[in-house]
Amino acid sequence: MTLTTGPDAGCTPRTPAELSGAWSRLAERRTPASIFLTPEWIAVAREHDSAEAVTLAVGDPPHGIAALARDPDGTLRFAGGEFTDEQDVVAPAGEERSVATAVAEWIASAAPPRVRLEFVPEDAPTLEAMATVLSGRGYRAMRSRLIASPRFALPRDFETYVQSLGKKERHELRRKIRRLENATKATFRWASTDAERGATLDRFFALHRLSRGAKADFMTPDLERFFRDIADALAPLGRLRLGVLRAHDEDAAVVFAFAYRDTLALYNAAYDPALASLSIGVVSHAWAIREAIAEHFETYDLLRGDEPYKYDLGGKDRWLGRLEATLP
Repeated sequence: MTLTTGPDAGCTPRTPAELSGAWSRLAERRTPASIFLTPEWIAVAREHDSAEAVTLAVGDPPHGIAALARDPDGTLRFAGGEFTDEQDVVAPAGEERSVATAVAEWIASAAPPRVRLEFVPEDAPTLEAMATVLSGRGYRAMRSRLIASPRFALPRDFETYVQSLGKKERHELRRKIRRLENATKATFRWASTDAERGATLDRFFALHRLSRGAKADFMTPDLERFFRDIADALAPLGRLRLGVLRAHDEDAAVVFAFAYRDTLALYNAAYDPALASLSIGVVSHAWAIREAIAEHFETYDLLRGDEPYKYDLGGKDRWLGRLEATLP
């Protein structure tokens, strides 16, 4: 891995191996929790990204970390690429602004021709702090809203969750669950052993290949390798959750999710299109929510994208933004 050195603005380029312990501890103290800012996630994402890796420690001992990437044209961005749903500095609650400011000062001193920071939560101070610093150092900086990332707080029991939905959404969810249960014996489980997780992953990709339209084109061979590498990295840590809805004596839907701290995050899902009339996609999500409640998770994160089913399930928008900054 190549590290770019540059002027120290409270930041020091370091290797990820040097920072792994501190990085994990800082990610644990971030609010809200995000699997995408952990060293394990970034390590896999970087393996699938040809850009030069730049890892910055803020302070010594570190009280903040920034995983960056430098593209061949000199553009500096957060590491992770398009499949890292949330990108940001890694800092404990209350220290986000000071860490973002220090990172922005380092970036300005390094003087890349372009800075592009995407999928950064608008409710974090990062974009504002960095735009302020970069503008003051001669960059033309523009912030914009990028995409919604719905989530919602989980109640203490599933019935309370169902009651919290709008009248129409509540009626539809109950109807769909009832229709599936009347049509066939249907169950939901988490894959719990290495062998079961391997078989479930294979089924997940097979279901994607059965899909139609854009979903059929989504799971390219390169993306399948990324999913498998993420699964291999997170499963030993207990952070991978593969939920299986079984119906008509087959694994009819698979939910690919992450368990990190108080949050269960839905990353992707696939189902048998031959059973679409039984709404197995929506029911698999609902039953994953039911299991998350039973395990006392506090947040169900539907992640990036404004697909209608996310709002039918109770999602509330959390917005992700972008900062584009260029030197004149």
